[in-house]
Amino acid sequence: MAKKSAQKQHSLTFLPFDISVKAPRGTKIWDAAKKAHLPLRAACGGEGTCGECLVQIKSGTYEAKPSAVLSGHFVSQGYALACQTNITDDLVIVLPQFQELLIKSVVGSEFFEEHKNNISGIFEHDPVVKSLELQLSSPTLEDNYSDLKRLEREFQKKTGMDKPSCTYSVLAKLAQAVRAEHGQVRVVYIHFPDQATIVDVFPVREDKKICGVACDIGTSTVALHLVELKTGKIESTASSLNQQIKCGEDIISRINYAQKHGHLQELQELVVRTINHLIESASQKSRISPSDIYYASFSGNTTMIHLLLKLEPRYIREEPYVPTFNDLPLIEARELGLNMNPEAKIHLSPAVGSYVGGDITAGLLCTPILMDSEKTALFIDAGTNGELVVGNKEWLMTCACSAGPAFEGSGIACGMPASEGAIEKVGLDKNGEVQYEVIGGINPRGLCGSGLVDLLAELFIHGYLDRHGKFKEPKGGQRMVDSEEGLAFVVVEGKKSFWGKDLILTERDIANLIRTKGAIYSACSLLLKNLGLPYDKIDAFYIAGGFGQHLNIENAIRIGLLPDLERDRFHYIGNSSLLGAYLILLSDKNKDLANAIAQKMTYVELNTEPSYMNEFTGSLFLPHTDIDQFPSVKRIFENKS
Repeated sequence: MAKKSAQKQHSLTFLPFDISVKAPRGTKIWDAAKKAHLPLRAACGGEGTCGECLVQIKSGTYEAKPSAVLSGHFVSQGYALACQTNITDDLVIVLPQFQELLIKSVVGSEFFEEHKNNISGIFEHDPVVKSLELQLSSPTLEDNYSDLKRLEREFQKKTGMDKPSCTYSVLAKLAQAVRAEHGQVRVVYIHFPDQATIVDVFPVREDKKICGVACDIGTSTVALHLVELKTGKIESTASSLNQQIKCGEDIISRINYAQKHGHLQELQELVVRTINHLIESASQKSRISPSDIYYASFSGNTTMIHLLLKLEPRYIREEPYVPTFNDLPLIEARELGLNMNPEAKIHLSPAVGSYVGGDITAGLLCTPILMDSEKTALFIDAGTNGELVVGNKEWLMTCACSAGPAFEGSGIACGMPASEGAIEKVGLDKNGEVQYEVIGGINPRGLCGSGLVDLLAELFIHGYLDRHGKFKEPKGGQRMVDSEEGLAFVVVEGKKSFWGKDLILTERDIANLIRTKGAIYSACSLLLKNLGLPYDKIDAFYIAGGFGQHLNIENAIRIGLLPDLERDRFHYIGNSSLLGAYLILLSDKNKDLANAIAQKMTYVELNTEPSYMNEFTGSLFLPHTDIDQFPSVKRIFENKS
């Protein structure tokens, strides 16, 4: 009896993760996504009633069952429910909730541009990677020194430096390079005080830029500047979701994920793939080859850097919370699989402790904190992991808290990252009508962090919520609905939303937001109490990260995220981790300064602070259990009564 032929396998590519799997004809996209371990969820368990597993199919044919949760308008644009769609062809599929974040808030730098001559870092152009044109004499029977010897001789004569070292890749191409243009060559070398190393050589006729990369490896997003090192100019910028997000939305979940066999390797490959994708994108924009990249400056939290290096991360979260390293020497790009010149070197900003990493030591370079020994400032990076630093030129103290991803839109019914379609500003008028501004000006798809802060503050101030974050049922009228998770507020009616269904905020969402703001505020409070400093003794607050760019300071104070002080004390500084990495790329003096910052910091481990839970519990109210800490909010309610 003849064997049946194997069923044809179709290839499915999922974007933005750029992950491909094969599956037989008739397989549901939902099952193929699970096979690829992608974060595609559905509250209905695959029945096609919740709409959460929405995908957009960019190419290929498929069979999709009709669904009441998906309008004909979206069907015509290639949208389908993964749990109701069968594969009949090779497909390219976009997961809309994980689209790339090519937006300003990831890389905003207005504060840096305005204050770059008055920040702690040194804004000068003196990169360690340099290039030099040399004219080598032609060999003769009398002057028959080797090509390398003649190269070293001319290099020493031109620079006044000691004899340089030379990489094998240079030796491999040296004979051809020195003869192509009668001895006229250009060398690329990396210069440190104790040694110069020639890493490339080529004929002078080759039009080749000498570039470097500054990169912030965030838990949620990765952002990168491609820099022309001769001028210090940022040639192009690229950013995207960290592909590791499919393995967990925060650092704890990724540490846990890494404990299973083969998963640490997977996490390392995912972040390298993310970085290489950005290098390719930035290089194409600038019309350069990745082989023209000779140096990179990376910053990121301690866990992200451990995962980049494929180092065991479990001890970061286990008492006594000790990482494998805080500071490392330069690493070869090829050791990590990064798509750069084979001889490219990687600098990693130094960490301070398990939860205060190189993103903070690099970020402090972009603030004036170390410029003054009299005034005291507080630095806040309110991402998934909230890091805080207080101090001045003479001293620094730091801690970190697990803020969670709520302000990045995760775990919130209508939450989303700050990308196109996100509501970034919200207001309520006296009639309860919602006004909002949307990134990209399209119909809203959800709310990002700044919009969620605005909405929470507006609902509270206008009397829709009590101080526990519970809805007052008589308020809200038609905007109050019963959802599957209980009472909810309709932010945008379905007919006005991108998805054609209501965007709602539930009490569970509000509880998540209150926990996140409470974690940050209570960590600030405890840090200052350990120093005997009240909030009003802090002269300036510097808020870092993409979340803060459109943050309304007034509303952040009203919900108890920030202390109730003069508003001009607060400054948004953008992606300080990326900009700090850029400063280190420009000048090695900033590398030394970041190391000095790391050595100067006193690290407080909140996991072992018995009073932290009391502080946190007190902050789980709007704005706080002690409303006297927020006099401006107290006055609003006194004037209403």
